[in-house]
Amino acid sequence: MPPYRDKHIGFYDKSFQETKTEDYILSILIGSQDFVFTLYHPEKRTFIGFEKYPFGELKNARSIDSGLSELLKKRYWLDSSFYQINVIYDNDLNTLIPLSLFIEKERSVYLRFNHPGQKDNSAEYDLLKNLEMANVYYMPVQAINKAVELWPETRFYHYSSVLLQSLAINYKNKTEDNKLFVNLREGVFDVVNFKTGKLNFYNAFRYKSDEDFIYFLLATIEQLKLNPEDVGVILSGNIEKGDPKYEMVYRYIRHFEYIERNETFRYSYVMEELGFPKYYVLFNVIQCE
Repeated sequence: MPPYRDKHIGFYDKSFQETKTEDYILSILIGSQDFVFTLYHPEKRTFIGFEKYPFGELKNARSIDSGLSELLKKRYWLDSSFYQINVIYDNDLNTLIPLSLFIEKERSVYLRFNHPGQKDNSAEYDLLKNLEMANVYYMPVQAINKAVELWPETRFYHYSSVLLQSLAINYKNKTEDNKLFVNLREGVFDVVNFKTGKLNFYNAFRYKSDEDFIYFLLATIEQLKLNPEDVGVILSGNIEKGDPKYEMVYRYIRHFEYIERNETFRYSYVMEELGFPKYYVLFNVIQCE
């Protein structure tokens, strides 16, 4: 897959029209260092646009606000009405709660237990009905207000909510007990395991080095009582052939592969060179509730 990580890239089908935004679903991912968005034409069931803008550090509400303002200067038509707007926020300040135990008004309490001292953040939540879970997470208040100012009908999602829901949907009949889904973000990687078709394990690990990454991955395999010789690892996110982390997986994991593109949707021919496993979450948010 091409090394797109630090570059601005964009692909637009020739059918795309800046004056027809009401025909499209806009999905935008706010990462720690960039904004990435897709345009989907629901009538044609086709992705017709993709663009990524690296902005350096987007670690706080002020930088996200200014980044979105800068993005609109480059793509003025984003400040328009769309068929639907999805905003995905990427951090690891979240907690999963079984629906049977979830109390909406207590969401801040859940978060403070695992993630204390988050100033200027709002406690939000997603209901993962297909997993019988609630995902509670922090999102900067200023970022929420900016998104709603631009797109009043915005649907917000946490990154992990989309990851978990889409895996449960796309692999409903293919979630073998010895499979691990490993998704890499910036400084964080997710590990997901299903057992008998239900979510068995999820965790997001912070790491600083390639050695940290493989240590936590192998420790998780051991914790789940899986055999590194038999476990099947499905990769997505920021891991490309040639990366040191890829070489680590190659060295220690016998059976691994990249996640498949979701063929429920169609994709414009202009995106054929795009590394879809890297942007798995962004391309799958439209099937989430």
